[in-house]
Amino acid sequence: MANILAKAVSNLMDQLLSPSIVVGIRVWKPETLYEIDLHLPTTDFNKWNTIKRVKCKVDNLEYRDYTPALWNADKKICTLFVEAGHNGAGSRWAQNLKTGDEVLLGVAHAAQLPATDGKILCLADGSALGHCLSLKQLTNRESYPLDVAVVLDHNYQIPSSLVNDNPDFEFIANPQGDATDVLEKWYLSKDLSCYASIYIAGYIPMVTGLRKRLKAISGIKAKIFAYGFWS
Repeated sequence: MANILAKAVSNLMDQLLSPSIVVGIRVWKPETLYEIDLHLPTTDFNKWNTIKRVKCKVDNLEYRDYTPALWNADKKICTLFVEAGHNGAGSRWAQNLKTGDEVLLGVAHAAQLPATDGKILCLADGSALGHCLSLKQLTNRESYPLDVAVVLDHNYQIPSSLVNDNPDFEFIANPQGDATDVLEKWYLSKDLSCYASIYIAGYIPMVTGLRKRLKAISGIKAKIFAYGFWS
């Protein structure tokens, strides 16, 4: 009975999703972070005014949410960054994808943009790299200057194009370490009173811990946005 119900729910979910096509895949050495380009023919990217998430069907009865990191509205192509260094349905899906594969997905709201102009501080782990890049694409630098720190679990060979296009991003390699302490050390080197907004995104305990630590600091006037993705 449970299997029948699960299949019915899955069929209903699939009817709510739209087909996309994989048009490009790039892998960061040591081959655990994937850039996946998807063509979404029915999506109007020009209407995006908040950070989005896409719910992808990654296996039978398995779905995972990812943030569109970059997109070209004219070509209707967006890029997902997927960390695949653990044994999970999403990791296996990313590792086995090929150009030309169909991916069922649905686009939904994930996070608000800041309501007031001013400098933004972004604190994230590798799972939230797409979140930070999406925030950058949806805001302009004159009104919203950015300082971003992204802690990565591996000593990745980060594509030079990504580094060169994002001088406001600092990528910090921290293999097998605690991103919370690394990000705290990084933001304590900043003048926190100059930020209008602070975004924290990624591993739920990290997000919770950093938010608590920032709240305890006097002189911070920024609105804190916290988004936990996994635990």
